[in-house]
Amino acid sequence: MDDAASGPASRPADHASFRCRTCGAAQALAPGAEALACGHCGAVTPIEPIARAIVAHDFAQARARVRRGPAGGVASGGHEVQCRHCGARSVTTLQARRCPFCDEALVVDLAPSADTIAPDAVLPFAVAKAAAGDAYQRWLRSRWFAPSDLKRRAAHDGLDGVYVPYWTFDADSLTRYTGSRGEYYWVEQRYTDKDGKRQTRQVRRTRWHGAAGTVRVRFDDVAVCASRGLPRNRLAQLEPWRLDGLRPFDGAYLAGFVAERYAVDLEEGWVEAQGVMEGRITAAVRADIGGDAQRVHSLDIQHRAVTFKHVLLPVWVSSYRYRGAVYRVVVNAQTGDVAGDRPWSVAKIALAVAALALVIAAIVWFARARPPAPPPPPPALVAPR
Repeated sequence: MDDAASGPASRPADHASFRCRTCGAAQALAPGAEALACGHCGAVTPIEPIARAIVAHDFAQARARVRRGPAGGVASGGHEVQCRHCGARSVTTLQARRCPFCDEALVVDLAPSADTIAPDAVLPFAVAKAAAGDAYQRWLRSRWFAPSDLKRRAAHDGLDGVYVPYWTFDADSLTRYTGSRGEYYWVEQRYTDKDGKRQTRQVRRTRWHGAAGTVRVRFDDVAVCASRGLPRNRLAQLEPWRLDGLRPFDGAYLAGFVAERYAVDLEEGWVEAQGVMEGRITAAVRADIGGDAQRVHSLDIQHRAVTFKHVLLPVWVSSYRYRGAVYRVVVNAQTGDVAGDRPWSVAKIALAVAALALVIAAIVWFARARPPAPPPPPPALVAPR
């Protein structure tokens, strides 16, 4: 692990207070630009590149050597908060008034703790809030059975910018396997059809042969979501992330946004990553077995040179309450892709069912009411000459 990774993650306090140099007002990250923008006077302050590589940490030595510290220390002026309702913990430079994960107004400051693995990299917001809102509204319009007032509610509640925590894992895997290779062949089969006639047909059979071998698969940046504040199945719909845009972590990128604290710890994340890796290894084993069909009997997987990074990925979030239930919609702030949940309108569904029933009834009525077609006229007689 590079010694540079053990240094401070955020800029010095005189720079990282995120105050405008012109008027002193608070600044926030401008999505799509490597800069902070002042909402008061419009001044733009570029974020100076950090001359530090993004370093992956050795997993086996993580507990002893990985850089840890208080979660609120990732950004100057940042503080850690927790929602009393859903329990989500996050870091923000803002004055937290409501939880972006469940829309509750029960957010409390937490005392600093020193057991948090600090972020190594961040993927800056590229999609502005207005563009994300447009994508969100298009998504809502495509949901035909959503309540009519949902668009007004969504526009009123707005979107929150949230950095979602992820673990990424690299590994060099060596797998010894046993299995079987299937090869197709065809045989002629005789049978009796429904008319009692004897027929023949070609039937496919499989001849199996034992197989064994070794495959090597290299994994790079297998991403595992470490959030529990947002629906992970919906976040999975925003993948894949283009991680080539990662930047060395700088607290300036958090200005004006919320960064969720990871709820899936490093060991849990590694277990999930191994499940993803096993699926890819199994596919590689099947390709190595070859033939027309494959059976995998055993896998002896050894992961070597395992490293990891803690990264923050950008998402616009809409959390709103509708008739007592919480619904969340997430927008990938890198690509603009949208995924989420929404309530169903019972009235719209009932109307659609009634309209469909009327259409079916009309078709049946016309079919029955239609008079039978007249018989064709007899052929004309031609008089003999």
